[in-house]
Amino acid sequence: MPGKNLPAYLKQVLEHHVSNAQLTHDTELQSIYDRLTSLNTKVELAKEKIRQNRLANNSLPKS
Repeated sequence: MPGKNLPAYLKQVLEHHVSNAQLTHDTELQSIYDRLTSLNTKVELAKEKIRQNRLANNSLPKS
């Protein structure tokens, strides 16, 4: 992955706050982690689809 997308970055920031004892790892936070992980997966799939479409469009013969 060339760069982090927003959901991955937000999860990393939350983990940092938990490690500094600014947040408690509870069920609410775990739910947020789970949703961010799911969103991150969807973003990565969308990015891959865009890459594939660009490759397909660039390989079409120019008329």
